[in-house]
Order: sequence, then C-alpha cells, then structure tokens
Amino acid sequence: MTDHSEHENRDSMVDAWAILALIAIAVATAVFWVSHQ
Repeated sequence: MTDHSEHENRDSMVDAWAILALIAIAVATAVFWVSHQ
C-alpha cells in the first residue's frame, strides 16, 4: 500500500466501473425476475 497517489485516477475509474457493473447486474436481475413472474 505504498505510492498509490499515481494510481489514484485509475483506482477511481475502477471503482466507478465496479459500481456501474453492480448496478447493471442488479437492474438486469430485477428485469429478469419480473419478466419471469
């Protein structure tokens, strides 16, 4: 955990993509579940 200041921008992008992926999975799961009710 040393010198992560140079990777700060990259880490924030990874976090943003991870959050977007989780939201997309949640939405897809909800749509799938509702459509198969």
